[in-house]
Amino acid sequence: MKKKKMMSVIVAMMLVVGMLGCSKESGEGDTSKEKSTKEGYKFGFTEWAAGSFFDACYDGVMSVVEEKGGEVIRVEAQSDSNIQLGIIEDFIAQDVDCVFYNPVDAEASGPALMLLKEAGIPVVNFDLAVANTDDVDAFVATDHYSAGVVAGEHMIKDYPEGGKIAILDRTNDNAASQRIEGLLDTVGEKFEVVSRLDGGGKPETGLSITEDILQANPDLVAIYCINDECAQGAYSAITASGKNIGIYSANGGPEAKAAIKKDGAEGIWKCTAAQSPFTVGQKSAEVAYKILEGKDFEKETLISTFAIDASNVSEYSDSDWQ
Repeated sequence: MKKKKMMSVIVAMMLVVGMLGCSKESGEGDTSKEKSTKEGYKFGFTEWAAGSFFDACYDGVMSVVEEKGGEVIRVEAQSDSNIQLGIIEDFIAQDVDCVFYNPVDAEASGPALMLLKEAGIPVVNFDLAVANTDDVDAFVATDHYSAGVVAGEHMIKDYPEGGKIAILDRTNDNAASQRIEGLLDTVGEKFEVVSRLDGGGKPETGLSITEDILQANPDLVAIYCINDECAQGAYSAITASGKNIGIYSANGGPEAKAAIKKDGAEGIWKCTAAQSPFTVGQKSAEVAYKILEGKDFEKETLISTFAIDASNVSEYSDSDWQ
């Protein structure tokens, strides 16, 4: 009798354990897994300023997110680090799973990244590197040094005798610094840099700074612009002056290609080192999903540039990015 009673107790215990196991499998389960499979991840996307380049980066991100499921909250920082810090605070409050981060100022990105780290939110830094890349999970960008090399090689071909050049820089921009380093390493001592000023990375600033440079340096042969945006301003200033000064830039954006295509081989906009911002965004999103899914991922991804000039510009759309 005792043996029979003991067997009944064991069977009852096994039934309870089995019911508990079923409850764990068919209930709410792991909430993070449920979110990723049913709702998709929520991403924050912030860039330092508005522009077609970042539109293309965003499109690249969305090409992956739309396929895998999820949403992206995009907020532009209006060239203000304090605004961008507020954006990051809002992303945290909205419980995003990961942030695509392009800093206004590489040196001023620390407080925002600290907040994200404390919140346990991974960061994919894209295009412009933060001051300390240990503060982010991954970095995806153009090989900016190669962009300077491409421009330098073209400048040597166009001006084999060398000459005086000016540079439109952008302060606290690692990408700009790498591009200029690539240019100067390539052109060597044949070209003398007589002016290096902050062009702000924007057309309006590029215009006013170039006007000042032209007045102070009447014998300039070429000007290097760290992006197509400030190069647009340089293009307007040089065109208005009637001088034949070569412009070299980086990005390969629609505006640059349209100007090169319109003016042809005799035009002043000689070359733009082309990036593929769509690919930058696409690769950033691919890395983000790997991080969130616990897979191995690349800490750094660099994408090569290439020259677009009068000889090949017809191969590329001047209304969109490549």
